[in-house]
Amino acid sequence: MNTTEHDPRAAADNDHAQAPQADASSYQSECVRLVNAILPLWSSARNVWRTAWAMDTLVDFFAISGFDSSGCEVAAMEGLNPMNNGGWWDDFGWIGIAALRAADQGFVPGRRDDFVRIAINSWAYMHGPGWSLTPTKAVYPFATLPGWDKFAAANPNNTGTSNAWKVIDQTRPDPQPPAPPNAWIAPRFSGGAWNSPITTDQYPYPVKFVLDTWSPPYLNPAQNTVTNGGYTLLSLRLHQASLNPAYAQIFRDSGVDVAACRAAWIKQVGWFDQWMADTIPAESLLSKLQSGALMRERVSTFAPVASNQGQSYWDAMFRQDLFWTGDQGLLLGALRESKAAWTGAPPASLTLYPKIVQGVFDNVYQPRSYSATPGRYPLPWLDIGVSDPYTASPPGDDYANYATGVAVFMRYALQAYDADPALLAPYRALVVGTANGVVQSGFGANAYPAGACDAFAAAGGSPEDQMTPYVNSLSILLLAIRMTR
Repeated sequence: MNTTEHDPRAAADNDHAQAPQADASSYQSECVRLVNAILPLWSSARNVWRTAWAMDTLVDFFAISGFDSSGCEVAAMEGLNPMNNGGWWDDFGWIGIAALRAADQGFVPGRRDDFVRIAINSWAYMHGPGWSLTPTKAVYPFATLPGWDKFAAANPNNTGTSNAWKVIDQTRPDPQPPAPPNAWIAPRFSGGAWNSPITTDQYPYPVKFVLDTWSPPYLNPAQNTVTNGGYTLLSLRLHQASLNPAYAQIFRDSGVDVAACRAAWIKQVGWFDQWMADTIPAESLLSKLQSGALMRERVSTFAPVASNQGQSYWDAMFRQDLFWTGDQGLLLGALRESKAAWTGAPPASLTLYPKIVQGVFDNVYQPRSYSATPGRYPLPWLDIGVSDPYTASPPGDDYANYATGVAVFMRYALQAYDADPALLAPYRALVVGTANGVVQSGFGANAYPAGACDAFAAAGGSPEDQMTPYVNSLSILLLAIRMTR
């Protein structure tokens, strides 16, 4: 094989020297083909965060295409069922955000009110005690929705994502590592969502020094960006939904404390501001690159420990050079929407989302060919600390889940474009060029450079894994359609 002829890296400087022409007809046809491939897989998948993730992009497709979504009713309700492998707190961020968007965008309109109820349930579960205007032992108000009664019965003592660190010992193994209980894994800054405790074989692992090459053989559930981004967005959007007269009766029936919802959003913004604007670069949640900036996958350190000369322990899973593309989308949405909703001068962190957009288009997009057709395509994660980003491993070697990152960024980029077209205008040629590659025959096959850091390669295994490349491709085409209309 003559690798120079088809090596997209060799021609990277010329890939988009001239603005490519958009082919709207091909985009639309390919979207329909992709959705026809996604729907049966979505209907059969039993992994609630992945089905909620897919649903969010399907909502965009039906809104943009104008097709009738009523035939998706059964799959949508089952796709938001927490009994389908739900349990991590970030699951409920995905569920709630997708449900509320479905209600707002007219997806399966006959289920609009149920979608709002599911969003309220999701936020109440994430928030934990204090979600209700009146004292209650219930973990959320609407337990008659499919699966939600069984989940509530199985999880009657929810602590809430912001309080999880207080009961972190539930995840500690026996015998415990030789250190004071809790002392090394308390939050460095007040507020913030934790994705633990879960089980005794998945617990936060603190270390004295930041590690560059080693990680435990599991994805420990501490303060990761995805949980905090989802909780921030859901808290803000649900509070805004409470002001919609069309949903007023649902909120009254729920008894949810919308003031607590707003307070949670404000607290989360403060937490992000501390981790992005008030920490030194090596420990910050935001990494400023030569071009733009990117959000790291999780926070770096725990609270200072007196027995360690007042120094903080590091999260062993923290990587200074590792970025999940999905986190960039979540924070683009959370920061942009928070800035728009803020009263008065916004915190410094809320002004940084344009840097994240630049960071993705200038760094996460990498030259690659599929079936000998060169182009530039976003990676699902980016490790700038390795020589070959195409073979970089995701956190915990969790390839299947981290492969979903592209669709997350694209949907929030689409929402950002709708709100402010100028934000994405400089990247129109890149978006169009990528979409032109997606519609080519053989796209997703024969990647060069090869490597498992790939959002578009054919995947086997479970239905949710099989639909991931289709949803990622669909999300790119939907953004291109919106930007070229």
